[in-house]
Amino acid sequence: MQNNKKELSENIEVLIDHNHKFFNEDKLKKWEISQGDDYLNYRKIWNEYPKKGFVDSVPIHLDIEASSACNMKCIMCPRTDMLLDGTFWKVENFNYEKYTKLIDETTKDGKLKSIKFQYLGEPLVNKNLIKMIKYAKSRGVVDVMFNTNAALLNKKKALEVINSGVDKVFFSFDSPYKEKYNKIRVGGDYDKVLTNIKNFMKIRNDLKKTKPLTRVQMVLMKDNKEEWEEFKKLFEPIVDTVAFGWWMDYNLNNKKEDFIIKDGTTKPEGVFCCPQIWQRMFVHPDGVVTPCCFDAKRELKMGNMNENSIEEIWNGKKYTDLRNLHKSGKFYENDVCRNCALANFRKS
Repeated sequence: MQNNKKELSENIEVLIDHNHKFFNEDKLKKWEISQGDDYLNYRKIWNEYPKKGFVDSVPIHLDIEASSACNMKCIMCPRTDMLLDGTFWKVENFNYEKYTKLIDETTKDGKLKSIKFQYLGEPLVNKNLIKMIKYAKSRGVVDVMFNTNAALLNKKKALEVINSGVDKVFFSFDSPYKEKYNKIRVGGDYDKVLTNIKNFMKIRNDLKKTKPLTRVQMVLMKDNKEEWEEFKKLFEPIVDTVAFGWWMDYNLNNKKEDFIIKDGTTKPEGVFCCPQIWQRMFVHPDGVVTPCCFDAKRELKMGNMNENSIEEIWNGKKYTDLRNLHKSGKFYENDVCRNCALANFRKS
């Protein structure tokens, strides 16, 4: 374990989750406070570790790709682009036995605080998802969540999810208008998905539960940037929180001018330092480990859980070298980091 507390240079910016905007933030904060000290401490270290340059024995958070399969082909998704050009890796589900081994290793000292069961695929495709959630909670993981397009979330599955112990569920929707939604989320059905979300909330509320916390979110891009207010009006009465994330260029889409919003951006005040390499690790169904959400092409392979332990990978040379680049203000010396949209993204 490298408990490296070396302070970052003064001109380095470590921005936490700065590419998202949340509505109902007061409601979210009230819910977080109600979760108790373990949860609040986890959120504290989520913000502090990157700024202090602190590396624990394992990540705070794991992004586990429950399935790299998906039942939609959304126009802004890097997975869609890679399928179209034939560069996407194998479509498969995360093996349950390998998953439990991964959780056993990372929770043995109580250091793993959070799991999200999604990256580019749809987690509900994996029939073991409910078991995976329950196992994580049984091992003391504080915050367990997943994103979903909600197309597979019928009433039976909704009840299973609600009773699994999952802490948060995030619904991806992208437009308040039926025609626009169906254009963006290819393979989706506006009416069906909206009904599924409403039914999910009714079941949870009828059970008088406050978990999972729910959020509906959209990717804000050129084609739907004027729809945020209507989006809020549609979902504020239905779910707990509403949010959007700005569309980001994953260096895959040849038509990025069709998506990117340029207005309202400002120049960075300092040198970018990515927080994710102190917070989280992405683990794919084939065991490959990558460091961040923007490495869609998996160019920065940090290791493989089938060959090394998570602790060895997290504290290994590849992660250490990458962190050293970032905290010294030289992130641009890494080709993937230099081209990362997040590094140059600021909203005024």
